[in-house]
Amino acid sequence: MTDHQSQASAPQHFVLRRRPSSYHSADAHSREEAKRGAIAAVLGSTESFKGKYHYGLFANGTQSLSDAQAAFTHRLVELVCAQHAHGAGAGEFRIGIDGASLASFASEMKQAQHAHENPAPIEIIAVGVVGETPTASAANIEASAVSENMDCLLVEGSYRSIDQLGVFSRARRLLKPGGLLIVFGEFLNDDSAVEHSPLPNLSSLLQLAERLNYSIAVAEDHTQSALRSIELFAKQAQLNAFGNENETLTLVRDELDRAAQELSSGKRVFKLYTFTKGLAPADSDSEYAAAEYGDRASFKPAAVADLFERSFGHAFDAEVWHWKYELGAGRCVVAKAKAEGDLVAHYGGAPRDIRYFGRPALAIQPCDVMVMPEERTRYGRGSLFFKVAATFLEREIGNTVDHLLGFGFPNKKTMRLAIRLGLYEKTDDFVEVRVSGITEPGSATEAPWTLADFDAADSAQRDELGALWQEMQVDFENGIIGVRDWEYLSYRYLQHPHHARYSLRWLRDSAGRAMALCVIKRSADAWLLMDIVAPLATVSRALTVLARALAKGAREEPFCTQVVENEPPSDLLLWLTKGWLARLDMPNAAVRDLGIEIPCNSWNPGPAASLLYGKWWLTAGDMDFQ
Repeated sequence: MTDHQSQASAPQHFVLRRRPSSYHSADAHSREEAKRGAIAAVLGSTESFKGKYHYGLFANGTQSLSDAQAAFTHRLVELVCAQHAHGAGAGEFRIGIDGASLASFASEMKQAQHAHENPAPIEIIAVGVVGETPTASAANIEASAVSENMDCLLVEGSYRSIDQLGVFSRARRLLKPGGLLIVFGEFLNDDSAVEHSPLPNLSSLLQLAERLNYSIAVAEDHTQSALRSIELFAKQAQLNAFGNENETLTLVRDELDRAAQELSSGKRVFKLYTFTKGLAPADSDSEYAAAEYGDRASFKPAAVADLFERSFGHAFDAEVWHWKYELGAGRCVVAKAKAEGDLVAHYGGAPRDIRYFGRPALAIQPCDVMVMPEERTRYGRGSLFFKVAATFLEREIGNTVDHLLGFGFPNKKTMRLAIRLGLYEKTDDFVEVRVSGITEPGSATEAPWTLADFDAADSAQRDELGALWQEMQVDFENGIIGVRDWEYLSYRYLQHPHHARYSLRWLRDSAGRAMALCVIKRSADAWLLMDIVAPLATVSRALTVLARALAKGAREEPFCTQVVENEPPSDLLLWLTKGWLARLDMPNAAVRDLGIEIPCNSWNPGPAASLLYGKWWLTAGDMDFQ
């Protein structure tokens, strides 16, 4: 590799250009708080309205909003008192609350305590179970987390995107066995349409609760009360604005209108659930019934090294991990045997900007799927593999979450297992196209193309790459392809910790025009074409020209010294999804099946496998481990 292709000449940070609202939880939380503040400001003075912006529980059409809000608080108190009575005589009853609209709960709960027939001391603590950062007293949380000494937790979800895995995992650390988790708020009920939503998904919530050993004690649908609340909120907003239209009022009206429309159509619902934390019996049908689950923020990279090495049989590379999960915004779900224990399972994903039938979207490639060898005792829906995989798919892939599609390169054993569990379906096969670089005597000749280095520091060459990518993506209006622009190629190859193994080369015609940009890597017996950026009509000729040029000048290649052998390779390999093979005009190329099937998500609602079959253009460069 020449000096101007070095990592130092490339941007040092790769940033996904499309950022769904839940990609950065701190930003999303700030936006939700700003929206809540704007609505409160329009509805009334912020100070007097504080804690009252929440839906009420209406018994009839004449009830006032404040009375309905008080009725909802009273219902929460009833549920907690029932739990309190159940545990009467067992010592201090500890309640944790998280949510702005729970401000009036504490005072009413204290009043209810005096009417209790056998009152036990009550302590109410503000806790933070939503989001990565505690929303209140960190000391209380830390003191409670180890001892599991909470009897009841209340979590408000209205106008917030609940991190479901975080909520249930943190609640499980805080609650006593048999403790009660009360969750109420708006949930996405219909996720059949392709539209990103910050709302928590109802079906995923219930599946995750069961997976983490919770059982539903109470389920109440208060959607009609939410609609009535919104109607009254809208009227109050208009009155308080005195007929003056402004940006804030427009924001509030739009938000309330959207909520009312989605609640009326059934797309979203307003529900209240109480979940009982299970006792996690030792003789459980589920492998690691009490396992602790988390995301990338729940562990440090070094903690995954042992699991990685025992799963894959080779050394953990901390630099590659940083490149994939820090620079590349990777996602994951992990399992620990216990809260402070070692990782026993990991299911990761590498996000990717794509063109989905001509429009921009996000996909993610599941990767680094690991379960400790000694824990692979079963492969059903009680297994660790299933639990981390299903949780990851629910969080990351589907119509309404961050990534519309998933894709990957599992071996056939893993693929068969995932299909049997209902996690994946097949969308294509991965094949190898072998092109000989040896020129046959008497073969037809065309106007010559030449091979030249790509200079990453030259803005004109980066512009040429951009123009080629624009041409290429037009050919995929009826297909799916990962974005191959300068930002992506810089991240994928130039910023890779082992960037010296890749070489970026132009193919130029006799007039010096860029016909294709190729990324190549040498192995022991062939050259591997990692990526090519070119119109489809150019690809076949580009492969032939590149194979011949590499075979002819192989000994002069700057990265030839990486592989020691007497004879440099004379063949070029392209790994490609089979669905696009017919578009290549290469009758003399040898094709073989690589034994890899391309999956799609079938667990969470998303585009059907039948729609995706044969549509992905994937090459070796799309594999995170090549």
